[in-house]
Amino acid sequence: MKRLGNESQGIEEFLDDGGATSHDHPHVRGFLPDDHPHPQLYHNVTPLWHDGDSPEDLEDHFGEAYTCGFSTGFERGIVMAVNRPEWAVGWYQRLLEYYLASNHAPDDLLDWERRAEETTRSIPVQRTSMETTSDKIGDARESPQSGPRAR
Repeated sequence: MKRLGNESQGIEEFLDDGGATSHDHPHVRGFLPDDHPHPQLYHNVTPLWHDGDSPEDLEDHFGEAYTCGFSTGFERGIVMAVNRPEWAVGWYQRLLEYYLASNHAPDDLLDWERRAEETTRSIPVQRTSMETTSDKIGDARESPQSGPRAR
Protein backbone atom coordinates (compact mmCIF):
# COMPACT_ATOMS: atom_id res chain seq x y z
CA MET A 1 0.00 0.00 0.00
CA LYS A 2 1.41 3.37 -0.98
CA ARG A 3 1.41 6.21 1.49
CA LEU A 4 0.09 9.73 1.08
CA GLY A 5 2.68 12.33 0.13
CA ASN A 6 3.30 13.27 3.76
CA GLU A 7 3.86 9.59 4.72
CA SER A 8 1.43 9.91 7.64
CA GLN A 9 -1.46 7.77 6.48
CA GLY A 10 -2.20 5.23 3.79
CA ILE A 11 -4.77 6.01 1.09
CA GLU A 12 -7.14 3.33 2.35
CA GLU A 13 -6.88 4.66 5.93
CA PHE A 14 -7.50 8.21 4.70
CA LEU A 15 -10.63 7.15 2.84
CA ASP A 16 -11.90 4.94 5.68
CA ASP A 17 -11.43 7.79 8.18
CA GLY A 18 -13.69 10.05 6.12
CA GLY A 19 -10.78 12.04 4.72
CA ALA A 20 -12.51 12.22 1.35
CA THR A 21 -16.19 11.89 0.67
CA SER A 22 -17.88 10.79 -2.49
CA HIS A 23 -19.38 14.29 -2.69
CA ASP A 24 -15.91 15.87 -2.68
CA HIS A 25 -14.34 13.32 -5.01
CA PRO A 26 -17.02 11.27 -6.78
CA HIS A 27 -14.42 9.10 -8.53
CA VAL A 28 -12.51 8.05 -5.39
CA ARG A 29 -14.31 4.73 -4.97
CA GLY A 30 -15.19 4.01 -8.57
CA PHE A 31 -14.71 4.85 -12.20
CA LEU A 32 -15.80 8.04 -13.88
CA PRO A 33 -18.19 7.86 -16.82
CA ASP A 34 -16.49 7.85 -20.23
CA ASP A 35 -17.71 11.35 -21.03
CA HIS A 36 -16.46 12.94 -17.77
CA PRO A 37 -13.90 15.72 -18.50
CA HIS A 38 -11.62 14.98 -15.53
CA PRO A 39 -9.63 12.15 -17.23
CA GLN A 40 -8.60 14.57 -19.99
CA LEU A 41 -7.07 16.86 -17.39
CA TYR A 42 -5.46 13.90 -15.65
CA HIS A 43 -3.90 12.41 -18.80
CA ASN A 44 -3.26 15.53 -20.90
CA VAL A 45 -2.72 18.47 -18.58
CA THR A 46 -0.90 16.90 -15.64
CA PRO A 47 2.14 15.87 -17.75
CA LEU A 48 2.24 19.29 -19.44
CA TRP A 49 2.65 21.05 -16.10
CA HIS A 50 5.20 18.48 -14.87
CA ASP A 51 7.85 18.54 -17.61
CA GLY A 52 6.26 15.65 -19.51
CA ASP A 53 6.34 13.15 -16.63
CA SER A 54 3.54 10.61 -16.85
CA PRO A 55 0.91 10.41 -14.10
CA GLU A 56 2.40 7.05 -13.10
CA ASP A 57 5.92 8.50 -12.79
CA LEU A 58 4.60 11.41 -10.76
CA GLU A 59 2.78 9.06 -8.39
CA ASP A 60 5.97 7.04 -7.93
CA HIS A 61 7.82 10.26 -7.11
CA PHE A 62 5.22 12.18 -5.04
CA GLY A 63 2.92 9.43 -3.80
CA GLU A 64 -0.33 7.84 -4.78
CA ALA A 65 -3.16 10.21 -5.64
CA TYR A 66 -0.82 13.15 -6.33
CA THR A 67 -1.78 13.38 -9.99
CA CYS A 68 -5.46 13.00 -9.25
CA GLY A 69 -5.13 15.79 -6.71
CA PHE A 70 -3.28 17.95 -9.21
CA SER A 71 -5.87 17.45 -11.94
CA THR A 72 -8.75 17.99 -9.48
CA GLY A 73 -7.09 21.21 -8.30
CA PHE A 74 -6.62 22.29 -11.91
CA GLU A 75 -10.31 21.57 -12.59
CA ARG A 76 -11.42 23.58 -9.56
CA GLY A 77 -9.02 26.37 -10.49
CA ILE A 78 -10.80 26.63 -13.84
CA VAL A 79 -14.14 26.86 -12.03
CA MET A 80 -12.77 29.59 -9.76
CA ALA A 81 -11.24 31.54 -12.65
CA VAL A 82 -14.56 31.59 -14.52
CA ASN A 83 -16.77 32.33 -11.53
CA ARG A 84 -14.45 34.87 -9.90
CA PRO A 85 -12.06 36.10 -12.61
CA GLU A 86 -11.13 39.23 -10.68
CA TRP A 87 -9.97 37.10 -7.76
CA ALA A 88 -8.05 34.72 -10.06
CA VAL A 89 -6.26 37.63 -11.74
CA GLY A 90 -5.45 39.19 -8.37
CA TRP A 91 -4.08 35.90 -7.03
CA TYR A 92 -2.05 35.37 -10.21
CA GLN A 93 -0.52 38.83 -9.79
CA ARG A 94 0.32 38.01 -6.17
CA LEU A 95 2.05 34.78 -7.26
CA LEU A 96 3.94 36.57 -9.99
CA GLU A 97 5.14 39.29 -7.61
CA TYR A 98 6.23 36.68 -5.08
CA TYR A 99 8.22 34.67 -7.62
CA LEU A 100 9.89 37.77 -9.05
CA ALA A 101 10.77 38.95 -5.54
CA SER A 102 12.15 35.48 -4.71
CA ASN A 103 14.98 35.57 -7.24
CA HIS A 104 13.17 33.90 -10.12
CA ALA A 105 14.29 35.34 -13.43
CA PRO A 106 11.43 36.84 -15.44
CA ASP A 107 12.28 34.47 -18.30
CA ASP A 108 11.73 31.50 -15.99
CA LEU A 109 8.12 32.57 -15.52
CA LEU A 110 7.51 32.51 -19.27
CA ASP A 111 7.25 28.77 -18.69
CA TRP A 112 3.75 29.43 -17.27
CA GLU A 113 2.70 31.01 -20.54
CA ARG A 114 4.19 28.15 -22.56
CA ARG A 115 2.42 25.54 -20.44
CA ALA A 116 -0.87 27.43 -20.67
CA GLU A 117 -0.55 27.51 -24.45
CA GLU A 118 0.27 23.79 -24.55
CA THR A 119 -2.77 23.11 -22.38
CA THR A 120 -5.10 24.93 -24.77
CA ARG A 121 -3.65 22.96 -27.68
CA SER A 122 -3.89 19.66 -25.82
CA ILE A 123 -7.59 20.05 -25.06
CA PRO A 124 -9.22 22.39 -27.58
CA VAL A 125 -12.50 23.95 -26.47
CA GLN A 126 -15.30 24.77 -28.88
CA ARG A 127 -17.56 26.75 -26.55
CA THR A 128 -16.37 30.27 -25.83
CA SER A 129 -19.29 32.00 -24.12
CA MET A 130 -18.77 33.05 -20.50
CA GLU A 131 -21.39 30.95 -18.73
CA THR A 132 -20.93 30.80 -14.98
CA THR A 133 -22.17 28.06 -12.70
CA SER A 134 -25.17 30.20 -11.72
CA ASP A 135 -26.06 30.77 -15.39
CA LYS A 136 -25.90 27.06 -16.19
CA ILE A 137 -27.87 26.02 -13.10
CA GLY A 138 -30.53 28.61 -13.91
CA ASP A 139 -30.80 27.24 -17.45
CA ALA A 140 -31.09 23.66 -16.15
CA ARG A 141 -33.85 24.63 -13.70
CA GLU A 142 -35.87 26.22 -16.49
CA SER A 143 -35.38 23.25 -18.83
CA PRO A 144 -38.01 20.45 -18.78
CA GLN A 145 -35.19 17.87 -18.88
CA SER A 146 -33.18 18.72 -15.79
CA GLY A 147 -30.14 16.63 -15.06
CA PRO A 148 -26.46 16.48 -15.95
CA ARG A 149 -27.09 16.37 -19.69
CA ALA A 150 -29.65 19.20 -19.84
CA ARG A 151 -28.46 22.04 -22.01
